[in-house]
Amino acid sequence: MTQTNDRGAPIGQGEAPWAARSTATASPAKPKRAFRPEIQGLRAMAVLLVAAYHIWFGRVSGGVDVFLFISAFLMTLSFTGKLERGTPIRWRELSTYWVHVFKRILPLAILTVVGVLIATRLFLGAERWLPTMQEAVSVVTYWDNWYSIANAVDYYAADTSAASPLRHFWSLSIQGQIFLVWPLLFALGGIVAKVLRLPVRATLALVFGCVFVASLTYSVVETAANQQEAYFNTFTRLWEFALGSLVAIVLPWIKLPGGFRGIMTWVGVVAILICGAVLDVEGAFPGYIALWPTLAASLVIVAGQTGTRWGADRILSWKPLVSLGAYSYALYLLHWPLLVIYLDFVGREKADFFAGVGILGVALAGSVLLTRWVDTPLRKWKWSEAKRWRSALVVVGCLAVGLGAVGAWQGRIVYVNHQIQANAWKNNPGAEILDPGYTYVGDPDPGLIPTVLDRADDWSWQDGGLGSWCSDEPDVDLHGLVGDQCYHVVDNPEPERTVVAVGNSHTEQWMSALRQTAEAENWDLTFVRHPGCFFTTTEDNAFAAECQDWLANAESFIDERDPDTLVIQSTQSTYDGVAEIIRDGTEEQVRDWTARGVNVVGIRDNPRFAESHWDCEEDGSFDDCAFDHVSAYTPDPTLAWRDEIPGYGSMDMNDLICPDGACPPAVGNVYTYIDDNHLTATFVRSTRVFFDQRFGDALVDPQWREADGARGFGEPPADPEPIGYDELGQPIYPDDAVPDLGTGDQQAGDQAAEEGAAGAASGEDGSAPGEGDAAWTPGETLPGAPRRRTRPPSRSRGPAGPPGS
Repeated sequence: MTQTNDRGAPIGQGEAPWAARSTATASPAKPKRAFRPEIQGLRAMAVLLVAAYHIWFGRVSGGVDVFLFISAFLMTLSFTGKLERGTPIRWRELSTYWVHVFKRILPLAILTVVGVLIATRLFLGAERWLPTMQEAVSVVTYWDNWYSIANAVDYYAADTSAASPLRHFWSLSIQGQIFLVWPLLFALGGIVAKVLRLPVRATLALVFGCVFVASLTYSVVETAANQQEAYFNTFTRLWEFALGSLVAIVLPWIKLPGGFRGIMTWVGVVAILICGAVLDVEGAFPGYIALWPTLAASLVIVAGQTGTRWGADRILSWKPLVSLGAYSYALYLLHWPLLVIYLDFVGREKADFFAGVGILGVALAGSVLLTRWVDTPLRKWKWSEAKRWRSALVVVGCLAVGLGAVGAWQGRIVYVNHQIQANAWKNNPGAEILDPGYTYVGDPDPGLIPTVLDRADDWSWQDGGLGSWCSDEPDVDLHGLVGDQCYHVVDNPEPERTVVAVGNSHTEQWMSALRQTAEAENWDLTFVRHPGCFFTTTEDNAFAAECQDWLANAESFIDERDPDTLVIQSTQSTYDGVAEIIRDGTEEQVRDWTARGVNVVGIRDNPRFAESHWDCEEDGSFDDCAFDHVSAYTPDPTLAWRDEIPGYGSMDMNDLICPDGACPPAVGNVYTYIDDNHLTATFVRSTRVFFDQRFGDALVDPQWREADGARGFGEPPADPEPIGYDELGQPIYPDDAVPDLGTGDQQAGDQAAEEGAAGAASGEDGSAPGEGDAAWTPGETLPGAPRRRTRPPSRSRGPAGPPGS
């Protein structure tokens, strides 16, 4: 209950903004208090705004900011009163407050978390189980806002059904943090006021004024720089609490006529109601824009009960609205998870009007039950209030229930996963089951792998599956590649073959198999990558400048690496299932690299689908989720290149992904897909037998190789015809076709040949030129004059990016 003194200034216990009334015991010196219903009504109006904007508009209303403001306002009333009455704020007062307030707010929060965990298990997809459990821990420990920042949560995401059912706890986490820190500021203010003999309110006004200015300044700067993180940041929100404290501190000094206060109530109420509709709340909060709802709430609270017949405080004091205020905390807790679970269940992004009314009705009914059956009895439980340690015991019990629920579910999943993994050798052969010589010896109805918790994260890069960054190696010229754009998957100082794979995530997924092959065959394997980019041409990557830069850098790096084999993605399948294309520039790359003597292996793209198998499994039976795709039953479009382009080898694995021309969710009790287009690393590894054989078939060794490393496929290029001969009989070539006569030992041979030719010309051996054993005929190459074929120069496909781009 919020109460006032005879001047209309509210006083009372500082609790959560949802608390219905103060439970502080009045001291003899305290003035008589009276209930202020308009604050209770303001609380109810704020929670209705939050729920309505979440359910129907998918926007932020500013109602949460009103909650934060009120929580600090009430807390400040309590601590300021104690300090003015001469009560020092020591450890006992601090600890008593902490256990009291968390005993008040934790039970309903924990029940909500447990309910969300149960609903997540029953109604939401398995890919959401682990994130929900992880967030539940942050919710119970009042760290959820920082969890949201760490996980780059988009609070304004359009699809509410895909949101976390615990996302709304971010504001309660900030509030919990303030409940811990704010009493320390009051204790500090009390000490300063006592030591310096300053007025308590003036000292506290200075303390919270400094917090207000510093936090608001930081909020404006951080919001402009990174609004998404600023929205959840505790430090960008401190000023909202500081404003609530400042209003409580200066309120006794404010004396205004009733009529003017009546106008203030209307201005405040209207401003709060239209805040979410007229402001760019999603793009500018908190920043200075959050001053709108908090200052509006200040007007309502400062005005108080105006005594007029037309003031908005009469509406806020309306009995149904005041009664709703008592249930506002529970209503805030319940409305969001009910909305998310409903939308996910029906497959919609937003609720329509009637569905929204139903959700709000269920949330309201649940809030009444929780408040009456849990919150009120605990608040009135005399045993827990009699001793501080008893209240602390209730808090510890609540934490144990919340964390225990998460731990129990995780423990069950770990146990089941262990059982499945322990028998995977016999129950989950994956693609190996398609081998005609394989005999299944597993259980008749085993679990599938990767398990439900692992499936969403079963990427090739997990657990160091891509090796180390190339940038970690000394003296390696990356040609502008940075960080995770280059991995040394298998580092072999004396390899039998040097292999470089290049591309995006669809090349990356095959690293799980290629790494196994490289390790077994004593190869060196490097992977050059960029998500969403294509190893084709600059023009084909025109959709992103960073892809164009990466392409030029990748080409330069691979050219210097001079691999024996280059692995690329040769085709691209479409999501509609009816087409498969060869991107412009793919053939050009193949011809370019094979012309340099590099064996190019093109792995055909796997089928992509309009929806994921996972979504299909949730909506229907497992057997109904075998998808069709044209690439599942048609030949590899690049198969003809094997004959047309010497040095090219095609590789098609789609018959393993889609046996018999259809693409099921699992093959050999192993899930094939993570999402609608990426394969699980577990399935890729299970293709090992087929992968090794098919990759081996795609390898093409050069048909000629020279001492300087030059190599190629087909017939070696002929030396250019000479246009004449010099006085020593050496052939003369056009300037643009002079063969490289080599260096080192080759030059020594050249010198010996020249000396021999000179001796023959002068007749030093007693014979005429052209006679004897070293006779030379025009058109022949002199002994010791080597032939050397040079590699064709590389062709640039776009401007090289700046270093580190």
